[in-house]
Amino acid sequence: MLSDIATLFDTPLAVAPPADRRATRRFVDLWMMCARGGFPSWSQIQAAQLGPDRDWLFAVDLEKSAGFPYFIFLGDKLAKLSDVYLSDHTDWTLSLLDKAVGDIEACVAAGAPRLREDELKLCDGRRILFRAVAAPLADDGERFTHAAGVVSGRLAG
Repeated sequence: MLSDIATLFDTPLAVAPPADRRATRRFVDLWMMCARGGFPSWSQIQAAQLGPDRDWLFAVDLEKSAGFPYFIFLGDKLAKLSDVYLSDHTDWTLSLLDKAVGDIEACVAAGAPRLREDELKLCDGRRILFRAVAAPLADDGERFTHAAGVVSGRLAG
């Protein structure tokens, strides 16, 4: 059964200042704060006070990822995106989760966070405004060992 996403992207952040309303922006700010002259580690990201953003967080072990992401963490709400499929003319097996982690290789190659903003069509015809950011992590501050990021979105009008 496919997840009902009608309320999945509801967020209690309406009282947050405008600059703080985007989970992707908050994640990049956290990544930069933890970096401090190197690259942040997964343990630094885990230790951060992420609040409700933790539900939308993912982390992947790069060494164990061979063709597919090897998740070491998948937030509760983000996990539900694994069975929300997109309508694509060539591949109907793509999920919103696949889109969320689609820029892992690019963020590792760039050595910096990569933001994806898109309007996606779901398999049931609804459209979703979608944002995801992925960023490289390094246990030793230098060599990339993991990637992490967050997702946000809302159903289009």
